[in-house]
Amino acid sequence: MTAEHGEPHHPAAGPLAGVRVIEVGQYISGPYAAKVLADLGADVIKVESAEGDPMRRWEGGGLMSPQFSAYNRNKRGVVLDLKSAEGLEYLLDLATTADVLIENFRPGVARRLGFGPEALSARNPRIVSCSITGFGPTGPYATRPAYDTVISAVGGMYSQVVPASILRPLGPAFSDLLSGAAAVQAILAALHARDRRGTGEHVEISMVGSLIDFLTEASSTYLETGQVAQPDSRPRRAQAFACVGSDGGAFVVHLSVPEKFWVGLLAVLERPDLAEDPRFVTREARVRHYDELDVELKSITSARPREHWLARLLEHDIPHGPLNTVADLFDDPQIASMGLVEQIDGPNGEPLRVPVHSAGFSVSGRPDYRAAPQLDAHERSAW
Repeated sequence: MTAEHGEPHHPAAGPLAGVRVIEVGQYISGPYAAKVLADLGADVIKVESAEGDPMRRWEGGGLMSPQFSAYNRNKRGVVLDLKSAEGLEYLLDLATTADVLIENFRPGVARRLGFGPEALSARNPRIVSCSITGFGPTGPYATRPAYDTVISAVGGMYSQVVPASILRPLGPAFSDLLSGAAAVQAILAALHARDRRGTGEHVEISMVGSLIDFLTEASSTYLETGQVAQPDSRPRRAQAFACVGSDGGAFVVHLSVPEKFWVGLLAVLERPDLAEDPRFVTREARVRHYDELDVELKSITSARPREHWLARLLEHDIPHGPLNTVADLFDDPQIASMGLVEQIDGPNGEPLRVPVHSAGFSVSGRPDYRAAPQLDAHERSAW
């Protein structure tokens, strides 16, 4: 999957070593997709305007917010004025050396600026171009501004994670991140097809479509049965519960379908009488009476500290785990044992701890991680 171009900026490592990616992106979806490709070894060149990606100023008042740093590590950076003939020509010339170009403007913007898929293909027939948009290239919403909150609302995500009584956006940037992940999958598939066919293609990813695909269980169930999933629909069917110990420590239990987990839980709780309760005597009954069972479990677990319950659950082989905050996460002994955090040199040389890509490759390895680039950090002549 290697284009005809010079040596990558960093030593070849990772399964995508030798693949060059141009990212003309901002905020999250495009930069996240390019970051994942960079984590897998691709040589990613981030193209910004003179003002820089707005995410640079997201927090802290400077040009290297923690959020920008998170989505733009392992990249090189260059500033181009794509509204100028010189800037556009430089980008098109750079595209002749690239395998992939990712952009996340509104539909039609890349074509209007002169680097749409047709212009890219004319310069480099092997290039895979990828456009990430909110609602896709056509339709009544296509040209609307599409930020994560809007797409997560329209695409049904909030209806699955936010109770109607709260009615406010919650959680991470669902649609940005899921569309970025979908773009990575599609780009890799297009590169595979290119190696068979000899020519690249254009990939369209919509944020709203990525959400619908992610919500495949809720979407398919509705289309097949007319049942409308609510935030508690899947936990109810999965028999998943959150409990709190006497010390305030929260933990989760997931009983799923095997009856042995329910029987084991009753032994953990020392409440065999619940097995004879008509509300809980079968799994179907427990699904119907989920709320009552949830109250019972919380009442029982509040009598002892979390560590007592975690030890008992482990002893009886019940699916369980502590409910970690992000502050707890990296002190969890399992997470700490997995090598998922690495210390690198930050943008100003200071030590910086970063989460690394979770995939492990037996032969390919992965590249050395590098901090996100300062604005216009790299010489254009390097390419």
